[in-house]
Amino acid sequence: MMTLNQLRLTIKEKDEHKRSLTYKKLSPRVKKAVDDVFGMMSKAPQKVLTMFPKIMKDIAKKHQVQPKDIETYFAKETGLTI
Repeated sequence: MMTLNQLRLTIKEKDEHKRSLTYKKLSPRVKKAVDDVFGMMSKAPQKVLTMFPKIMKDIAKKHQVQPKDIETYFAKETGLTI
């Protein structure tokens, strides 16, 4: 028998990144930028690694945030540097 909370944790959601503590600490502008990055990654998953720096730069410019803020978020979430 599985509880409802256990079931919720096993289901992969589209916006799962929004549950993390790191995401919740971001400013509203950076949150929108991160959401756009995830949106771009879902549109073209095969090109993510090659296009990631350009995508990040374009989205940062669009949302008027520093690319470093987006990089910092991904570094904290994944433990990897870009």
